[in-house]
This record gives sequence, C-alpha cells and structure tokens, in this order.
Amino acid sequence: MRNYYILSNGRVRREANTLSIENSAGEKRPIPIEDVESLYLYGEVDLNTKLLNFLSQKKVPLHVFNYYGFYNGSYYPREYLHSGYLLVHQVGHYSDAGKRLALAQELVRASAHSILRNVAYYSRRRSGAGTEKEPEGEIGVETPSTQVPTEETTEIAVDAEQNAPPVEATVEEPDPLLTAVDFAAEAEPLEQLRNTIAGIAALIDAQTHVNALRGVEGKARERYYQAWRHILAEGWAFTQRVRRPPDNEVNALISFGNSHLYTVCLGEIYRTQLTPTISYLHEPGARRFSLALDLSEIFKPLIVDRAIFRLINTGQLKPEHFDRSLDGCYLNDPGKKLFLAALEERLGTTIKHRRLDRHVSYRHLIRLECYKLIRHLTGVEPYHAFRAWW
Repeated sequence: MRNYYILSNGRVRREANTLSIENSAGEKRPIPIEDVESLYLYGEVDLNTKLLNFLSQKKVPLHVFNYYGFYNGSYYPREYLHSGYLLVHQVGHYSDAGKRLALAQELVRASAHSILRNVAYYSRRRSGAGTEKEPEGEIGVETPSTQVPTEETTEIAVDAEQNAPPVEATVEEPDPLLTAVDFAAEAEPLEQLRNTIAGIAALIDAQTHVNALRGVEGKARERYYQAWRHILAEGWAFTQRVRRPPDNEVNALISFGNSHLYTVCLGEIYRTQLTPTISYLHEPGARRFSLALDLSEIFKPLIVDRAIFRLINTGQLKPEHFDRSLDGCYLNDPGKKLFLAALEERLGTTIKHRRLDRHVSYRHLIRLECYKLIRHLTGVEPYHAFRAWW
C-alpha cells in the first residue's frame, strides 16, 4: 500500500469501487482503493460525502494541508481496533504523575539520542571517517532483554500483569541544574556542540515534572539546530528555528517535513488500539492528536532532518523550489513534490532487524513503537524507545 499526494487542484471522487482523481484540465486517473494507505491533499480539491463514506469503509485516513504546506486537519475514519482495557490504562498512565513522567523521560531520552546520532554522523563525515551509505544491522537498544513486539503480540489480554506502583512526583519549577549549561554560547564547533547537547541530555533524569522536561528537550533541540550551520552546504542560511511564518528555506523545510511526519505517526497509531489524543510528553489538548507529536519527536532527526540534509548537500534542492512572494518562505509545488518524494524514500528505507530477523522500514518502526507502548501500558514489559545505532 502507498500514500498518495495530490498537489494540483481538482477533484477526488468515488467511481464504482475505486478512486478517481481529476485535475483542473479534466484529466482523470483511477487509483485502486486497495493500494491506498493514506491520502494527502495539498491542492484545492473538491470531494463529497460519498467519497468520505468510501474512505471510512476502506479505513483510509485523509490529511489536508493549506497552500503553504501547513497541516490543517485529518478525516480520521471511525476507529476499528477498540480496546476499553487499553484506554483505561492509557488514561491511567497520563493521570498518574509518576507514570507519565517516566514515559515522557524515555521519549526525550530517545529524541536526544536521535539528535546526537545525527551530529555524530556528520561529525564523522567532516573528519573523513564516515561513509555516505548507512550501515545495516541491529537496531540499537541498550537493554539486551528488551523484546520488540510484532503484530501478533498486540492483542490485549485482560489478565495482563499490572505495572509497578506509581512513582511519587511533585510539581515544581524547572530544575536549577539547567543553569549549569551555557545556552547562550555562539558558533561552537560541531564536536563541542555535540558535547553540549550530551550535557543537556544528561539532565533528563533529574527532572521531576513534565514541564521542566520539555524545557530540557527544547534546549537540546535549540543547540542541535545551531549545529546545522556545520552540516548544511554553504549558501543555506540557518541560525534559529522560526515557525509561522518560516523566515527562510531551511525553516520552511523543517515545518513542512515535521507536519508530514506528524500525519505519518497518526496513520500508524490508527492501525493500533492506541487512542491518539492521550499523550505523555506533550499536553493533550483540543483539536490535535498529541500522541502523534510524542512519537514524532523520536523520528524527526532520523527521517525529516536526514532528508533535508541530503537534498541540500547533494544540490537537489535549489532556491527556485521556494516561494518568497508572500510573507515568509514556503515550498512551491515542484519543491513540495521533490521533498515529499525524499520523505517517502526515507520512510521506505529498511534496516535489518535481528530480533524480527527481517528487514523493517522506518515507517514500520513507528508502528512497532506503538506496539511497545501498548505493552508498557498493559504491564507486559517496560517501554524502551527506539534507538538508532548508526
């Protein structure tokens, strides 16, 4: 199954038992519904309830983006993998401050690990010790006994072993240990930035509240973005993260890529029994699926950022792929097409998973992350988030 991206204006309709995409010139293209994983609408596309009913029947999510490539919302078919047992435990782990903090810390540890692996990878390349091709091998996990569940292990047993008693946690201001790191330093060398990020990551376990933990994660990512000046090819200015509107080409790529990864994570959650509105690192709120935000933190550096680095450093992305005619900087249609192709290629890249004894794509790693979270919530085994080893 594949994701389909509609960048041009037109119409999507159901014809018989298949999809038909019609552009503004009246040209039609049929798509077998069995081949569709998700639909992504970037252009001005007309549709009707007949199509929405068909997508619901076939369990195909539809994601809508505005003219600038920002995520606007999803048509999320009715959930079909219900589990009241899991829902109770998912809410319980959010309500219990200690259990929530433990999950949030593991998510931030994995995010920091992914960031550090990117910096280490490009540090090696700058020194001539790295290679362009990423090696294959076992996914890096620190605990040898941790088992990565397969699809067959996702059924929820009512008699599952319960988790340990909750850890006591208190609400307080951000940890004063954060002041031990100088966040205002300018233009550090790449290796020094790597050490600084590692120093910030070392503060994760000392945090006693999720708000303080998000502060640590934000500082680590801030210094990580400072490292991009050493990673990106010359001529691509990037000094700080600016979101809405993005002020330059690199910020436009980050915003676009992160929005796309959010919908990918949402799609993988939909294929499991998890409820996407209950999260642990990000605060659950109205009009967003915050669990997708939690999971995307782990994979942003490995999927979105690596795709950006490759497109820029190989010269595939050029200034003409961006539009500055309005306030801010955005990808134009050729730029969106190029970047989406790179993201799909990245999501489809496989690595050898020794525990499953088969090759697993980056996209499926996100699904496996959902399964591991389910096993933690139901007391089967502690959650150990994904760690890249390359």
